[in-house]
Amino acid sequence: MSKFATLCFLVPLLVSANRTPLRLDIWEGAPPGETSLMATGANPYGTVKDTRRENVFTPDIVFFPATAPGSPLVLIFPGGGYNILAEDHEGVGVARRMQSLGCAAAVVRYRVPRRDPQKPWVVPLLDAQEAVRIVRKRATEWRANPDKIVALGFSAGGNLVARLAYQPNAAAESRPNYAAMVYPAYLLDAGQDDKVLLSGPNGVTPIPGSHPAPAFFVHSANDPIPASGSIALATAVRFAGSTAETHIYASGGHGWGVNGNCPASREWPELLAAWLRGQGVLTGK
Repeated sequence: MSKFATLCFLVPLLVSANRTPLRLDIWEGAPPGETSLMATGANPYGTVKDTRRENVFTPDIVFFPATAPGSPLVLIFPGGGYNILAEDHEGVGVARRMQSLGCAAAVVRYRVPRRDPQKPWVVPLLDAQEAVRIVRKRATEWRANPDKIVALGFSAGGNLVARLAYQPNAAAESRPNYAAMVYPAYLLDAGQDDKVLLSGPNGVTPIPGSHPAPAFFVHSANDPIPASGSIALATAVRFAGSTAETHIYASGGHGWGVNGNCPASREWPELLAAWLRGQGVLTGK
C-alpha cells in the first residue's frame, strides 16, 4: 500500500481519537543538502535523552488533527540552539495545547545538530520549507484549512520561523500565512547594536511593502536572548506593510515553552489564541 493510501486510511481513525498523533517523513528518499554522516547503526530519527532529541538525520512531522474541519494548523518548531530539539515543552506539549484551543497542530523535527557552524539554519530551513508545503497540500486530511498555516517557533525554532516567513526570495508556497515566535534567537546582527536585524539574502528582515505574514511575539525582558530582537522584527514587519503583536514579560528567562514554571509559560497559549481569533483565523471563545 502506498504512503498516501495508508495515510488516508489512518486519518479518520486519528481524527476520531482526537489526541493520537501521526508521523510522516518530510522527504521521500535522502534529505537534500546533507553534509554529515550518520553513525553506523544509529536511529535516523535521532535519540531522546531527558526530553531532548539529538542527532536527527531523517526529519519528520508529527500531526495532531483538529476536532473540527477548517481549523488553523499550527506548525511547531522546537528550539535547542540548532543542536538538539526540546520536543517536550516546546513541541508535543505545545501541540496538545494548540489542539485543546481548537487548532490542528504538527511538530516538525528538523535536522540537528548544526551542519554549518556559521549558518546553522540552512539545512533546517530546507526541512521547514518542505514541511510547510506538505501541510498546506494535505491540510484538509487533518481537518485544517490550507490558508490558515501558522508557523510557531521557540528560540532557534523562532529563528527558523522568521526565516520561513520573512527571508527574501523564498517561494510563496513555502511561507506560512501567520508567524508566531516565542523568545526567537539569532535575529540581531552581532556586528551592530542590539536593535539591528540581520538583513540581506540570509537575513530575517522582511522587504518593505511586501505585506508579509502577520506576526506574534512573546519574550521575557530578562531573557539572555534579548527581547530587542522580537521588538525589532515586529517593527520591521509593520514597516513592511503587515501587523505585529508583541508581549514582553518582566521575568521568566529563556526556554520555558509550556513548562508552567513562570506566568509567561502558562499564559502565552491563550494570548496566541486571542490573536488568532482577532486575525479571523480561529473561531470560538
